[in-house]
Amino acid sequence: MASKRENYDNEILNLKAFYLVLLKKIWILPLTALIGAVIAGVIYFLATVVYAPARNYVTESTLYIYFAYDENKGTEVDFYNAYTWNLLVKAEDQNLPVKVEGNILDLIMENLEKNGYREGTDITRDEVIASVNADIPSDVRVMIFTVKNPDKELSAAIADAANEALVSYGKINEAFTQIKLLGKSDTKLEIVSDRMGVAAIFGAVLGLILSILSLIFLSLVDERVYVPEDIQRRYRIPVLGVISGKGQTEPSFYRNEMIMMFREKLKGASKVCVISSDDKTGEDKAKNAISRMEEVIGDTLMKDMPALIPMPLPGNDNESLQKLSQVDGAIIAIGMGRQNGAMTEHLISLLKKLDCRIYGIVMTDADMKLLNRYLGL
Repeated sequence: MASKRENYDNEILNLKAFYLVLLKKIWILPLTALIGAVIAGVIYFLATVVYAPARNYVTESTLYIYFAYDENKGTEVDFYNAYTWNLLVKAEDQNLPVKVEGNILDLIMENLEKNGYREGTDITRDEVIASVNADIPSDVRVMIFTVKNPDKELSAAIADAANEALVSYGKINEAFTQIKLLGKSDTKLEIVSDRMGVAAIFGAVLGLILSILSLIFLSLVDERVYVPEDIQRRYRIPVLGVISGKGQTEPSFYRNEMIMMFREKLKGASKVCVISSDDKTGEDKAKNAISRMEEVIGDTLMKDMPALIPMPLPGNDNESLQKLSQVDGAIIAIGMGRQNGAMTEHLISLLKKLDCRIYGIVMTDADMKLLNRYLGL
């Protein structure tokens, strides 16, 4: 049973060729890393500077809490933590039928009213709730009360009103002996850490990873070929030779191989057409391929070879069948690194349907440096 031939869209990736081609495109990696860093930096700048909300003014107060003695436990009350204090400070009782004595938020609003900040006009409860935060860093007896507000004077006023309210709350609530204000900081503009460097590094790493993944994905679905072994594995047709682009010196290693293959595979043929899968409209690529073959093999040796006749793709010439009937077979020219896999597949299929013998394939415009690295020459 014949083995299933690999098509250009399902063949196994030639890792060695892939890495060699990747080395030629290595400049893409630092470029995408740079682009990623710039994009991340611009986004960070826009988010933190251009479209960032107004910076807050911060006022910090330190209060010491003297807990009352709990006779049931035989110790001082010690269950007040940061979460509890934030609930107490921000709890509203406006919807209750009877106001709770000593509600901290009510006390803060009353103190602000005394200092000229009218509720609903100059300030709202929601603004106060959003501005304050109570924290117990380690010792439950020490509270750090922080006020953040875009208005410097209002930040200081809320801090003063809250400190007075907490001191009053310590006198009213039986869980405390007293709450004492130890000190209050000056109202200063909030310090925002600059993480532009971190954002740029993150963008660079992300850009690098995405570019590597993109190159791998494109290689998996790529129809281009870079080495003769991939051509033969893909199409199950012998590769007659590899020729470099016009004006380049052909290494003797590849020249000798092509001469040997031409003599062996074209034995007995008098006329052979050359069709390039890269010729989309005419036969210019085929003519260039023949010119390079003759140039590499040399005039003396070409006398012993069959005549090479350029032909366009059969789909571009209504007389293709007649021309094919006048030759012994065809050589297909495939440009190295070109998107011609599907067209080559189609051309091979068509020539077989027309019972045209395919002597082999010649890879044109080859990158000899890449092939030398691949073969270790």
